[in-house]
Amino acid sequence: MKTHFDERFGFLISDVGRLVGKRFDDLARLSVDLTRAQCRALAYLSFYGDINQARLADLLEVAPISAGRLLDRMEEGGWIERLGNPRDRREKQIRITEKAERTLDEAKRVGDQVAAEGLSGLTDEETKQLISLLQKVRGNLTRIVDK
Repeated sequence: MKTHFDERFGFLISDVGRLVGKRFDDLARLSVDLTRAQCRALAYLSFYGDINQARLADLLEVAPISAGRLLDRMEEGGWIERLGNPRDRREKQIRITEKAERTLDEAKRVGDQVAAEGLSGLTDEETKQLISLLQKVRGNLTRIVDK
């Protein structure tokens, strides 16, 4: 009996994410001087604000040492700053720079183009409904995963 993976939520979410990422890479090479991983890090920092390296590694789904290497390159390039945490001197908070904010605007434009391509053929109402449903799914899973 053949499993219809194209009807399975987890498979579809993962595969759409894979395809969006590959398309983003193709378009970003032309206009953004950052890798997809670096853009994702900046997007999370923009969304969550200043966070520590361990939390960012968790969001990126990479080992803390891998996040550290990524952040080292980003700090050298002027994309992020590491600041001391006034509540815990052992911890560094990560903050995006103005340079990163400007580049993130271009990355958003690339993301908008990928979204337009992926959502082509959907009505405005269908697009709004899809976004709303995905936000609900994220909220449901966030309550369970990020306790």
